[in-house]
Amino acid sequence: MQFIESSVIGVRSAVLTLGRRTSALRFVLFPMVHVGEQSFYDQVAGRAAGCALIVAEGARAGSAPVQERIARLRWDGLIDQTAALDLESLGVPVIFESATDEPEPERTGTERLLDTAVDSAAAVGLRLLGRYRDPRGMSSLDEADVHDDRWVRGRMARAIRKRVIDDRDERLVATLGEIHRKRHDDSIDVAVVWGAGHMYAVVSALRSEFGYYVQDAEWLVVRNG
Repeated sequence: MQFIESSVIGVRSAVLTLGRRTSALRFVLFPMVHVGEQSFYDQVAGRAAGCALIVAEGARAGSAPVQERIARLRWDGLIDQTAALDLESLGVPVIFESATDEPEPERTGTERLLDTAVDSAAAVGLRLLGRYRDPRGMSSLDEADVHDDRWVRGRMARAIRKRVIDDRDERLVATLGEIHRKRHDDSIDVAVVWGAGHMYAVVSALRSEFGYYVQDAEWLVVRNG
């Protein structure tokens, strides 16, 4: 199963609809590329707006202002997902990755300064990791590629993968499992708007644990060649 197709004609993302024969709930997966053309994010927003619930990567707008400002610094005609896709404006409930039921505590000046330092360091780290680069020329991504972890060599690389990929996959799958258990009899669509690299874990878990399968798929153009 392919999530991202990259070729000389551009980059495309496969929107996958997963259903189950014994329940009405469907999950609509949006494998995200974090930089692309505005039209890609407009199409994602249009489809997600028709869902009853959105499960999204990241945090609410304003949670990481330094990262948001850096994401807007582009001169190549493309746009970053942070600036291009405002899920909170769609009128659909959104469960963000960093969501918590606890009220936001009052922050001291020192804590706010520390938050800014962490935000700034994350922005620099993400740029070094290629988070803001032009997607043209990126590799295609399918189930075999995501499952291949031979590139992870050394203790540091394994620790980074665990924190950036594996731990977050586990939390995402747990969230979707909870939604399935509570709402599997509801005739609704749930949008999953997450980075393409996390979709293997989602498809694998929904397929093996709950019996979901791909009912429909369509391509959205991320970046023309």
